[in-house]
Order: sequence, then structure tokens, then C-alpha cells
Amino acid sequence: MIRTLLALLPRDRRPLVVRFLVLAIVSVAARAAGVVLLIPLLTALFEGRNSDALGWLGALTAAAVLGWIIDAATSRAAYELGFDTLNSAQHAVAERLSRIRLTWFGTDNVATARQAIAATGPDLVGLVIYLVLPLLTALLLPVAIGLALFPIAWQLGLVALAGVPLLLGALWAGGAISRRADHVADEANALLGERVVEFARTQQALRVSRRVEPERSLAGEALLRQHGATMRLLLLQVPGQIVFGIAGQIALFALAGTTAALTLRGDLTAPAAVALIVVAVRYLEPFTTLGLLSGGLETTRLTMRRIKAVLDGPIAPSGAATRTIDGAPRIEFRGVTFHYDDPEHPVLSDLDLVLEAGSTTAIIGASGSGKSTILGLLAGLFEPVSGRILVDGADVADLDLTSRRALTSVVFQQPHLVAGTVAENVRAGDPEASPERVAAATALARVDELVERIPGGLDARVGEAGSALSGGERQRVSIARALLKPAPILLIDEATSALDNVNERAVVDALSADATARTRVIVAHRRAGIRRADRVIVLDDGRIVESGTPDELLAADGPFARFWRAQDSAAAWRLTDAH
Repeated sequence: MIRTLLALLPRDRRPLVVRFLVLAIVSVAARAAGVVLLIPLLTALFEGRNSDALGWLGALTAAAVLGWIIDAATSRAAYELGFDTLNSAQHAVAERLSRIRLTWFGTDNVATARQAIAATGPDLVGLVIYLVLPLLTALLLPVAIGLALFPIAWQLGLVALAGVPLLLGALWAGGAISRRADHVADEANALLGERVVEFARTQQALRVSRRVEPERSLAGEALLRQHGATMRLLLLQVPGQIVFGIAGQIALFALAGTTAALTLRGDLTAPAAVALIVVAVRYLEPFTTLGLLSGGLETTRLTMRRIKAVLDGPIAPSGAATRTIDGAPRIEFRGVTFHYDDPEHPVLSDLDLVLEAGSTTAIIGASGSGKSTILGLLAGLFEPVSGRILVDGADVADLDLTSRRALTSVVFQQPHLVAGTVAENVRAGDPEASPERVAAATALARVDELVERIPGGLDARVGEAGSALSGGERQRVSIARALLKPAPILLIDEATSALDNVNERAVVDALSADATARTRVIVAHRRAGIRRADRVIVLDDGRIVESGTPDELLAADGPFARFWRAQDSAAAWRLTDAH
């Protein structure tokens, strides 16, 4: 945990860690001195040596004032350290997430990433201020008190130092009993959070499926699991508390017995023995604090583990070459093979494909045939397992991330919008675009019709993930965003899947009317997206089984012709009365 925390801190701020540690140690020393100074002070008071008592009182006051000053400086250093760590962690996590391979983002890792992002907030500042600083103080103060007792009676100092590993061992043993349960409870809490969000977002589907009751949903199952994990954790914390309680009693008896023995031998005065009661209480207090912090410590350990999981996530490889493509490029796949999780079942197998500059190519095929994978490879979302992808003769694997991402503009089958305005979502394609270009892109995608009828127009907020818009409206905004980006390659993955026939034809016309010089690749299942293609490619199990113009493939009466006839049959479907 500490290693991850230090790794998040910028290197030029590492001296701040040293300053923080030095201040914390001096603060603990001042506290220990204040505790032990009670012994000569009380001894002088009980023995009637008032002048000596005033001297010891002055020393105690000086130690207290020094402690307050050092505590203030330590807290300030802790705040600086916390905010520096916060700023660095937010940047590091966000930057890493933008470079991690997309194949890393499975269900578990998405939850890990979300929790890591949430952790790089005020909680990270609180970690340093409210956990690391008290933890450090609680660990050092008993040792400092033990060392300070040596001038009073070396036997007491020895007993106090011997009690430190005993009490820390008891704390560790008690924590070990419940650590696994704590981990399970944390996972259950995280799962419950995910399921509650899912339960809220899927209310439409749940209600029509008559699964709206929480106890009949995955959220209900997660709630039961969380309840069981919490109860188990609470039960397993009891043995740990008993173990620590026994260790605390042993340490207290050892200190009390040593004090009594020294007093009976005459090595300690009665007033000093009374003062040592206060010292013993202050000696044991930090261990109680450690016990209270143990739960937060385990939670923090899991949080830092999530942040580390993101920072250790596999980075998508990239080259170092910088290149700008002017005009529509020629694209070539040479022996490209790609698989997701199972190497035995590749999605694409030794694929050879040439897309001529400025052409529009439609790709069709059954689900799982590799259509969207081709687009993902072109967009740089995935990397081939073997083979090369060339754009105007340049291997995209040699390009740096900026050049690679500038190559393509993508319209995904599922439109992705961010919580903001319509204009902000469109401008995401090119934040520097002029108002005239934004207006042209919105007009091409028929977003202008949308903004005319919704309150706020382009400044209307789309809601979380575009929830304030219909599916077709979200798709049109995403199309406008893609058209605005000045990329030489336009990739369209079922862009009209959420549109009715009228809007579908309008969007197809708009994509055809786009004046930007581009090479276009379209994944389509409907005729409107295929009719205007220069070339159609039919995929089956990751291989090209047909390729040619629409007319050529219709004449060949192969898979494409069967697909076309199936479209005719589907268009003729009607609902009839069974009676």
C-alpha cells in the first residue's frame, strides 16, 4: 500500500515525504516527553518541592507548546502530501485508462476502474491526513514512551518496549482472522453498488419483465450477499478483539507489576508510581487507536490495490512515428489474424483485404463473423495477433497514439454520449471546429431538426449517457460528431440501426454527401447502407467468401444474393389475424 502511495507522488515532491516523516517523529517525541515529564512533576508536588515542581511544569508546558507547533506543521505537510498525491493519482489513472488495451475492460476490471477513479478524489487526501498520520503516530508513540522511561527506570523502559511487538502481534493476529471476511465484504459492497446502478438504469426492461421487485432482481441477490458478508465480518471481528484485549491486559499487568516491584524495593517513590498509572494509560492508548484504524486500513489497502491494478493494466502498443495522412488513404490488411480470449477460435484468420483510396466498402456477414472486429482494428481499438495493417503504405503499428487516433472517425452501433450539451457532444469530434463546420455536420446528420424542437437547442443537455434523447436521436448526434472529425477514414458500424426508414435514408444520404475526402468502411445489415457502396465484402467465420460490387454479387447468386432476397422477404412480413 505504501509503495503504491509513494509511486503516485511526483518525484520532485519526494522530499516532502521526508519532511513529513521528520515532523511526525519530532511530534511523537514531544508527546512522549510530555507524558514522561508527569513523573518528576508529580513527585516534586507530592514531596513539597514547589520550586522543582515549577521547573518541571515549565518543561511540560514547553513540550506541549512544541508539540502543538510541530503538530500544526505536520498536519500542513500531510495536507500538501495528500493534495499532491491526489493530483498525481487522478492524472496517472486517467492517463493509464486512456492507453490500456480494450480487452482488459471486462466486467470485473470495469468495476475496478470505476472504483479506482472514485478513490482518486477527496478520499485519497483523507488517506494521508486521517489514516497515515494517525497510524504513524500510533506506531511510534509507544516506542517513544518506552525509550523515555529508561532514564526513570530502565526496567520500565524494557517492559514497555517488549510490550510493543506483543500488542502489534495481537493486532495483526486479530486482523488476520477477519481479513478475508473484510475482503469478501468489500467485494460484496462494490457489487451491490454496481447492481443498484444497474437496477436503476434497467427499470423499463425489469418492469415489462415483471422483475421490478428488488428481491427478485440481481440487486436483491447482491443485497443478500452483502448482508451475509457484513454479518460474517462482524462475527469474525469478535475473536480479534478478544486476542487484543488479552494482550493489552498482559502489557498492563507487566507495567503495573514492574512498577510495584520497583516501588517496594525503593527504586521508585510512591508519587512516581502514581504518575506511572497515567503513563501506562497513554502507553496503551495508541494501540486502541490502531485497532480502530484497522478497518479503514484494510479498506485502504483494497482501494490502493484497485488503483495499482489500473496502473499495472496492459498498455496498447504504439510506435513512435508521427505521420499525417492527407486525403483519402488506401488501406491494406496483410495476413491479419485476431482473437479475443480464446486463441483456438480466432475471429479473423489470415485476412487479406485491400480498400482503395476514397472508396466506400460495405461489410456484411452473420453475427460473430468479424465485421465489427475489422472496424475495431482499423480504429486502433485492438491490435492484430499477427499480420499488418497498412494505411497509404505505413504500418499503423509504427505510428504513435496521436497519429493513430487521428486516422479514423467512428460511428458505433451503440451511440456513446457524455453528460453535457448536444453541442459539446458534437464538438467532441473536433473541439477546434468553426461554428460553420459544426452547423454543416449537424445538418448532414439531421441534428438540426432535433435541436429545433427541443428546449435549449444545441445547448440542451443530453443527460447521463444521452438518456434525455431517444435511441435514434443519440445516433444522429454521434453521426454528427463523427462527420465533424477531420479524419481520412470513416468507419460506420450499423449507424442506422436505431433509425426509422425515413431517417435511415436521410442519414445514408448525409453520409454520401459528406464532402470530406475519406475512405469509408460500413458494417451493414440493411439495404440502405449497402446500395451506395462501391464494393461489398461478405464475411463468414473470419474469412472473405465474396467480394465485388452489389450488382456483380447479385448476379453471382451466392451468399450476398441470398442475403438480399432475405431482405425482400423481411420487407414483405405482415401481422395477420390468426382467426
